[in-house]
Amino acid sequence: MSNKKEYDETVYFGYFKKLYESWEESTNKMMDVWMNSPLMERAVEKSSEFKNYIHNFIDQSLEKRYIPQKVDIDRLIGTIESLEEKVSELEMKIEKIQSSPKKSTPKPRTGGTRKKVKVKEKKQ
Repeated sequence: MSNKKEYDETVYFGYFKKLYESWEESTNKMMDVWMNSPLMERAVEKSSEFKNYIHNFIDQSLEKRYIPQKVDIDRLIGTIESLEEKVSELEMKIEKIQSSPKKSTPKPRTGGTRKKVKVKEKKQ
């Protein structure tokens, strides 16, 4: 009885195998005809043109909405990083100046060290 069951399964799966092989062969033939068709070349060309059209449309729409582009963001990041470095350098200089001992600063001179200049008045 088990031999009959095995035989039935072999016939059953053999049927699906032949059906699959037939489908695969016909699909391959159809794909060859379709891929070698001038219509397929035209369809691929038009698809590429449409993709480019969509990309240009999106770029123009974003440009009109004043949304920054990647180049703008990268430039901004570079500027911020440069400013951070300068601020850090200035902070270090300030700390150095604050931590160094204070030197006596010369006092400004006041008093009679200047020469007086006489100004002649015009007579009218």
